[in-house]
Amino acid sequence: MIHEDGDFLIEASRECAVPGYLVLRLKGGETSLAELSPAKAQAMGGMLARAARAVEKAAGADRVYVLSFCEVERRLHVHLFPRTAWLLAAFRRANGTATDAVNGPALFEWARRRFVREADLPAGVAPAAAVAAAVRDELAKEA
Repeated sequence: MIHEDGDFLIEASRECAVPGYLVLRLKGGETSLAELSPAKAQAMGGMLARAARAVEKAAGADRVYVLSFCEVERRLHVHLFPRTAWLLAAFRRANGTATDAVNGPALFEWARRRFVREADLPAGVAPAAAVAAAVRDELAKEA
């Protein structure tokens, strides 16, 4: 676990080893953003901003993709996915898209399939545990 408070739990993804890939879960039973009270929606927005800043800094992400599907796990949760330079380069090499605009959804899905285990990551990529610890430290600074 990376962070927990009265409303939220933030953990590293269990499905993909990309360092800094987090899942923010609400502790309530909400299954949709539309179900959130205004106060909880505001708190969630603040937590998402804090978590995205922490991921950008800890993972060296150029972008942090923020996605919510709630299909497999119905309870409301949000994926924070770091799009780093190394990840973009690997995606472009694998897909021959060196000059195309970045297709974020395609990159996200490709990376989730390609980097299931930490052993699948390229040499030189920071270990997931080290990035998780750095995210935890960044979140603690803003608490």
